[in-house]
Amino acid sequence: MRSAVSILSSLVLAAILLFAPVVAVLGEDVPEAGDRREAGLEWHSLAKGRTEFDVSDPALLPSRLALAAEQSGCRYKDGITQVPVHFINGKGHRFALVFCFAIIGSHQVFDLSDLRKPHLVELPFIAQPNGFTTTGRPGVITWKKEAAVFQAETGSDMQPSPRLRQTYRLDETRGQATFVITRVELQQDGVDEWTTIWDAPRWSIPTKPSAR
Repeated sequence: MRSAVSILSSLVLAAILLFAPVVAVLGEDVPEAGDRREAGLEWHSLAKGRTEFDVSDPALLPSRLALAAEQSGCRYKDGITQVPVHFINGKGHRFALVFCFAIIGSHQVFDLSDLRKPHLVELPFIAQPNGFTTTGRPGVITWKKEAAVFQAETGSDMQPSPRLRQTYRLDETRGQATFVITRVELQQDGVDEWTTIWDAPRWSIPTKPSAR
């Protein structure tokens, strides 16, 4: 009888040791699942089923987006009532256009695909005297929904100060949203028209010569 009890105790102990790591792993997933659920509830409470809307009260912004903006040095609270945060849905991805107030203010674009971790998007930007670089503050951004493009304008009230406008197409690469620059335009002081100084070429992929 003692032998049977001993064997049973050994089996119970082995089962505990076997399933303990599984329980520990599941326990580690609980906070992550709770964080995901909390972020989702916060978003759905704000969006209310809308795919495009504005928020002009800083207290209503998703807490993780507010934190990401503050960590990037964005002073969005200084005039959010004049320039609300604009939320959009493009290519199946959520974005927030957050205006950062400064001497020369600029929008920042945050990718909200993962509501737990808003991601600051770096956009292509013209680099003087030639070439391109990237920046998180490309200027005042306007979302052209019908054309599915963004336009970012930079300039200053100082004279002379030509204005620069860059157009971005929203694409998707390997499941991630990407911003592709398609045009750069310049507007001189006192002139209404925009002059195109760079247009994206249509790529020509060489084909292999046919075998004879």
